Amino acid sequence: MAAFRRNFLKPNTIGIVPPGGYHGRGKQSHIALKWLDYESHRLGKVISTIYTDREISVMGRRVDGYIELPLPDGSLERRIYQFHGCYWHHCPTHFPANEDSGENRYEKTQQLTSLFRRSGYTVIEKWECEFKRDLASDPDTKAYFEAHPTTRTPPLELRDALAGGRTSALKWYYKADLAKGEKIKMVDVVSEYPNANLRGEYPYGHPTIYLEGDPDMPPPDTWNGVVKCTVLPPRDLYLPVLPYKAKGKLMFPLCRTCVEEENTEMCHHNDPKQRQLTDSWCAPELLLALREKGYKLVAVHEVYQYPHTSKYNPDTQEDGLLSAYVRRFMALKIQASGWPADCDTEEKKAQFVEDTLKHDGVVLDPTKMARNPALRALSKLMLNSFWGKFGERTLRPKTELIYDYGKLVSLVTDPAKEVTGLLPIGEDCLQITWKPEEDSEVSLPTSSLLHAAYTTCHGRMQLYKYLDVVKERALYHDTDSVAYISRPGEPELPLGTHLGDLTDQIEEDYGPGSFITEFCAGGPKNYTYKVAVGGDLSKIKVCIKVRGLSINTSCDDLVTFDNLKAMVMRDKAKLTVPIPHQIARLPGWRVVTRPSTKIWQAKNAKRRRVDVANTVPHGYNAWTMAPEEDQDLLEAMDLLAG
Repeated sequence: MAAFRRNFLKPNTIGIVPPGGYHGRGKQSHIALKWLDYESHRLGKVISTIYTDREISVMGRRVDGYIELPLPDGSLERRIYQFHGCYWHHCPTHFPANEDSGENRYEKTQQLTSLFRRSGYTVIEKWECEFKRDLASDPDTKAYFEAHPTTRTPPLELRDALAGGRTSALKWYYKADLAKGEKIKMVDVVSEYPNANLRGEYPYGHPTIYLEGDPDMPPPDTWNGVVKCTVLPPRDLYLPVLPYKAKGKLMFPLCRTCVEEENTEMCHHNDPKQRQLTDSWCAPELLLALREKGYKLVAVHEVYQYPHTSKYNPDTQEDGLLSAYVRRFMALKIQASGWPADCDTEEKKAQFVEDTLKHDGVVLDPTKMARNPALRALSKLMLNSFWGKFGERTLRPKTELIYDYGKLVSLVTDPAKEVTGLLPIGEDCLQITWKPEEDSEVSLPTSSLLHAAYTTCHGRMQLYKYLDVVKERALYHDTDSVAYISRPGEPELPLGTHLGDLTDQIEEDYGPGSFITEFCAGGPKNYTYKVAVGGDLSKIKVCIKVRGLSINTSCDDLVTFDNLKAMVMRDKAKLTVPIPHQIARLPGWRVVTRPSTKIWQAKNAKRRRVDVANTVPHGYNAWTMAPEEDQDLLEAMDLLAG
């Protein structure tokens, strides 16, 4: 990140989001609006808030609520409503001032209230802790919210739009019908995330924020940032587009209720409200879903619309927001890899340099093309780890070594820090672990959740483009790879060597002509397959990959193709795999090796199982099996039974 900021970051492009979000609209604003709803109910009139007016200011100061009430004498009462968050306004009960407090926020709050009152305004104040007590114990407040639950959607948070890669087992088991010319292939995307940074379109600057009902909100076709909205997915999309977080996993469902309840039966939720998804999505992914894949836009809650977007132009070589960085380090990586094996003449070398410039915009120096494993590893690290810094969390637990009693007292009495652990290290040293209060989150000069979210969004869309070609022939996909059935006469995924292209992983690992004959998946990051090496069916090799397990002599007799297949076919429930030497980190800075075990099982909660081999998304109601597939499945089951 330091290299990017020093050498490639253009001025006034990547904005730093203020702590608590734009306009201070974080979780604090949500509870403030909840209180203002209650005050509007008590008053019997609508109080102006940020949801009724874009900005509410009095005497140049932003306020939470405002209303003008007619009085009997014909004059107007100008009433201001102020909700004081305990952390931000230094509630004297929970955040008392001390000599280390710096600016006294409580005094500034009182001074502003006094200014308003001296100027003829009525000021109604509420402290966060007081309102939370009212919610818990005041009969009138409790009764109101029990009868009128808050339906307003919480404000958009950029972190909600940051999601990981697509990882799912689409079929539990498949054996290629060699007599019909079938093969199973596994392909990888070349440098998926660097390709997203190179070719993806990124917004920049600070956004204009549009709230629900704003007449000035731009139309969907012009959205270029992040949108919090409610959509209704189709019922018949085998490969859903929009990600949705549920049960601690990144899902791709067609029905919210089905995925949240982990429904294993066909979806019977006929009420659209039960199926609707409400979340924050990057505009490109959302627009793909709405324009091409049958999703319907139900409600728009908030839109972040940015003043500019930037994208690499391959024709003019004009760089986008992140492309110059990628091109520089990709050049170093390729040069440190040396000439490809087939570049054995000067003409072929010149052609390689020209093709790399044409397809990837990477300028190579032929005089620097020499194998250098260390430089190659460094360049690869710079490419792959670069964008992750944009998504860095600030509310992380922290560990300190304390040698001074005064520092200890200061830390444990700081209301902005929650101490979670104390451990004596020696006579004069104490290890203390703490986590910051949620409201004390700061903005880092190296983070930009928007651009982290857009990087993963572009990566998912790149993979989806390939999945959309093979559709139901896809067996499994990981963040940057796809296993699919290759059949004569049906579209193949094109291969290449440039950024964003696909390479045949099986041929790279086992040699030209190699392909998979049988594939079995027990869930994400849990699969195995048999390979015909060089296309020779008499030379079969097995590959098995299980997250959290190193396949070695301690478990290779247990972690096998046949055992995973038996679990997938429900002949076995689960297995306990011994791990004789597992590295563990213990308190007190100790690292030990100790015996352990891992429960190995076939589990795929991301999709609904419809038969022994096939899955569909949660909420999918259009599954039918072709007659030949039905017969193939029966024959496979007969073979297993025999």
